[in-house]
Amino acid sequence: MSKVLQNGDYLFKKVYDYVLHRIERKEWKEHQKIPSVRQLASEMNVHRLTVLKAYQLLKQHDKVYVKDKAGYFVQSNVAKNLEYLDHDNPIVSAYVQKNHLSEIHQSPVSYQFSQALIDPNLLPNYFFSDYVKKVFDLYPKVLATYSTVQGDVELRETLTQYFINQYKTHFNADDLFITSGSQQALHLIAQAFIKPRDVVLFERPSYSAAIDIFRAQGA
Repeated sequence: MSKVLQNGDYLFKKVYDYVLHRIERKEWKEHQKIPSVRQLASEMNVHRLTVLKAYQLLKQHDKVYVKDKAGYFVQSNVAKNLEYLDHDNPIVSAYVQKNHLSEIHQSPVSYQFSQALIDPNLLPNYFFSDYVKKVFDLYPKVLATYSTVQGDVELRETLTQYFINQYKTHFNADDLFITSGSQQALHLIAQAFIKPRDVVLFERPSYSAAIDIFRAQGA
């Protein structure tokens, strides 16, 4: 086992040093896209998780940054120097915030007020995709099975611990129910609490699907 771990550490360091060397020698310029996780894993004959681990550490060290749906890019010297600024200064803080969100601000998006949907360009899809790949590598059976009706046990246990630590509440994983979305949650709430001729108060405008759900219960 120790031999495997040592070999894994060696490969991880090899990938990290390779990317860092290319950046420091200016072979990869500022804001230039670097090879994808899959591409570099193939070129260096290592597992994708090894490359992903190296990229994530490079990101923590402000050597690279992530663009949603685009990949990893070489960090600029200006962004690196931000960590030495006085972040308590409101002007500096505003600049840093603008810098972090600049890529999202430049994304073309469309707004449809008739649907309760967010434009996909505003979501960190690339960030999530890295972890989805990791989950599938660690738990390949998740692709071929359904979750429990109440929701994934590990997720409920993690959420339980979060609520206990964050809000000082006292309950266990069996007290949580993970729904497939807000509409399922509203439907279950309506079935449990709404009786015919009950009055339900809404904001205006409101979620049309919720109105239909409560009306179906006779409210």
